[in-house]
Amino acid sequence: MQQLPEAVGLEQDLITDLESARGSARLWQIQGSPFAGKSSLLRGLAITLRDKGQSPILVQPPARAADAGVMAMVEVAVGLHSHGHIGTDKLALIRSDEKSWLDKLEALKSWLEDSAEGVVLLCDEPEHWHSSAEEDTDHFRQQASAVIDWLLRAPCHRVVTGAVESGIRSHRSWHLKAASNARDWLHESSDWGALADTAQALARSGVRNLESRSPLEVRLLLALAEAITVDAAVRWWGQGKPRRELSRKLVEALQGHPAMDAVLPAWGRISLSRRPLGNAELDVLDAPKAASRAGALLRYCLMYPEAQGYRLHELLKADARDNAYWLSARERHSAHRQLYDRYCQRFEQRNADDAMLLIEECEAFHHAMHTNDVALMQRARPYFATQLDIVGRLLSRERREYRRAAEVFQRAHRWEPHDAYAHHYQAYNLDILAEQSVTVEAHYRRAIELEPDNVWWHSRWISYLITRGRAQQTHNAWLEVLDQFGLPDVDITPSVYKHLHTWIGRLLLHRGQLDMADEVLQGIPDSIIQSEPGLQALKRRLTALLQARRGEAFFPFSIAPDTQWNGPHLAPSRQGERPLDHWLPGRVDAVSEDEVVLHVAEPPRQDERPQAGTIEMATHQFNACSEDTTAERLQAGQFVELAWYADQEMPLIRVHPAHELHDPDLPPLFPDPARYLRRSGWVT
Repeated sequence: MQQLPEAVGLEQDLITDLESARGSARLWQIQGSPFAGKSSLLRGLAITLRDKGQSPILVQPPARAADAGVMAMVEVAVGLHSHGHIGTDKLALIRSDEKSWLDKLEALKSWLEDSAEGVVLLCDEPEHWHSSAEEDTDHFRQQASAVIDWLLRAPCHRVVTGAVESGIRSHRSWHLKAASNARDWLHESSDWGALADTAQALARSGVRNLESRSPLEVRLLLALAEAITVDAAVRWWGQGKPRRELSRKLVEALQGHPAMDAVLPAWGRISLSRRPLGNAELDVLDAPKAASRAGALLRYCLMYPEAQGYRLHELLKADARDNAYWLSARERHSAHRQLYDRYCQRFEQRNADDAMLLIEECEAFHHAMHTNDVALMQRARPYFATQLDIVGRLLSRERREYRRAAEVFQRAHRWEPHDAYAHHYQAYNLDILAEQSVTVEAHYRRAIELEPDNVWWHSRWISYLITRGRAQQTHNAWLEVLDQFGLPDVDITPSVYKHLHTWIGRLLLHRGQLDMADEVLQGIPDSIIQSEPGLQALKRRLTALLQARRGEAFFPFSIAPDTQWNGPHLAPSRQGERPLDHWLPGRVDAVSEDEVVLHVAEPPRQDERPQAGTIEMATHQFNACSEDTTAERLQAGQFVELAWYADQEMPLIRVHPAHELHDPDLPPLFPDPARYLRRSGWVT
């Protein structure tokens, strides 16, 4: 950690504090910017504590991964075993397919409590373990939260980087600055491999404001200097640039560079790995060799060496994701297959008592899921039902293999009967197929019993009832869900309305159940409707359909209901010197070879309904008045405007484009509302 002088001092301070706090259980917190070196500090601290005879356990699961919670559990189990606190027989419980994840969590709690003296948990940014926010569930976040809460309250010393929950107090807190001793570091030839000459030239160049920048930024600037020359990099850098700009400039410089053409795709393949990679793994991923300048740039600038190999910073993984990894879908699948094969090879070479087997088997499972090889997915061995949930989600969302997905979710809830996520998604995937309706209903209901506060479980269940035409059950279920969430409530999270009212309202409108659709949409606070384009579109569609039911459909969906009579919308306010006298909106009722029939209305007076009527025009008259199309091209249902100007007997006719019949903000219909009718042969 010589490139992090402040981290070295902080580590010494921490060690002193830890040694003076023996016999107690305290929490120390280290905060700082995303690239201040907090993770490097924890890894260095783990080595120092081990050398001092303590039992540090570094908990650093994949960031924002759906399995982050259970992977953190695996890392704790591996750590306890590596320090001799539990035997191999205990690891068998973690591998067991007969124990739930909660059973395994309780076992870990017990083991850690028995071994608390001397154990130091080093938790690397647990706030980032949470899975990315999902559109339909927080299932994986809940698991991670339960694991995080246990670790932060564990009966042993804990050192945590990043934020902690407000209810958890730290014994002491530090803030690590993003700074480095850049010039001395750049002069260290052994740290840069084949780029040592470029690093020393950069150190001598007089580049400004480098000492206040993080090691990550120093490495990226060195990579840029190698790609475009030191002088060009220093000129571009000026007084300094943000990290994101530095990454973008580097990507731009590497694209098309004749000597560096292998770097970007290698960067992408490496980003798919969740663990440090040794040279053997880098070779498997076709990374440039370490002795080459491209290989050195990859290992010493984009990655950084540590005890287990080379690690790529999460921010650089995000840069790769933003660029689709510089790989095709097939190339990504191939890279996952290469990593799967490599992890299999590694754990097959290990002794059966080696706890690292657990981590490597879990990583093999992860990569198998992303190979696009269903047979491989089914062959990989899970340790947690959570892993099956992830496979089922991938099969359903990405591959649309709904029957296979339903089978995987069935395996998951047979393993863990209280897995509401698995119950719901077995039902949902069968529902998409319109198959096994008894099973669908049973598992939709079971998911709601297990998690009554999950809004999506209710939303999909009610949508199913609408699809099956069960009006009374639908209304009863709707009233129950309103009571469950205490709706309407302006203070509740807007996502409840988005996930519940949006999809139920959309399906009711499609089925023409306007009264209940009106009841559903009327229950949404105006402040939430104004922030959600999809809900606004539903309100427009409802208004239009209610108008049509009353015989008052005169405007396309593109015109908001509250502005409909603020027209005309197409006709000008003047035609030459003649001002507008009056206008009528309308809809084409019928078209024949000889005649066009228009259903039109007079603008209403205040608090009155519009007065509707019919205008019949010969086709030659319509053609003479129309500015946009001819009667021969006109379609029944299109909307029109008729505008009369001073001293004119015949109107100007404007025709709204046919595409305005479609509202781009209207939420899609999925699954197919007619799927059960199709399955029964009633519709094709």
